[in-house]
Amino acid sequence: MSKQTVRKTIKLDANLWSSFQEKIEQEYGTTYKHTSEEIENAIANYINKDIQDIEKTKTIIQNLKYENESLKSENTSLTKEIKSITTEHLKLTNENKKHTSTIDAQKSSIELLESKNLNLENKIQQLEIELNRVNSLNNDNVEEIKILKENNKVLEEKYIEQVETTNKQVQENTKIKNKREHAQERLNKTQDELNETLKRLEKYSYAIGQVQHMNIIDRILNRLPQQVKELQAATYEKKE
Repeated sequence: MSKQTVRKTIKLDANLWSSFQEKIEQEYGTTYKHTSEEIENAIANYINKDIQDIEKTKTIIQNLKYENESLKSENTSLTKEIKSITTEHLKLTNENKKHTSTIDAQKSSIELLESKNLNLENKIQQLEIELNRVNSLNNDNVEEIKILKENNKVLEEKYIEQVETTNKQVQENTKIKNKREHAQERLNKTQDELNETLKRLEKYSYAIGQVQHMNIIDRILNRLPQQVKELQAATYEKKE
């Protein structure tokens, strides 16, 4: 089916028309047939403005807003969790210090009793007359040392257990801290993307307004305002 054509007579600026013809000759080597084709292209571009990109941009903005709210909620939750773990860690640290102090005290007592026991053994050799009394005293001290050693062993086991628990808490706290930092990075990135999208939407709206106020000659010749050209260039670079 052949394309229907119409003949229209319009008045154009002579210099503008001459420049238009020269540009066609530079691109195609001749104006034959190409003049009408370029005018048709200019008219088609004017009529068929595609606003799908604007709707798509609005959808992206809405999605980014939803993601931003989700990240804010996640960040709040992680902050509360870190605060709780930090409190528990401080509590465990204080208990650990208390047990450490107790163990040190027990060690000092053991060393003191061992010293007494050695002294008693020396006295046994020197004072055979008081052997029974010294032996009794020595046995008491040995038993006390045994009890203290057993207590010390229990405390050491508790200390090791507390250290392991503390290390686990520190590792968990580090994981949550890293997770929070990652969530914050995602939040910052999403905010930056949202701000950039809003700027592009503002430029798009302004550019459309500029095109709508173009006169008929500028529209036919596709002589776009500088703002629209800059917007087109930016959009092309982003697509590539």
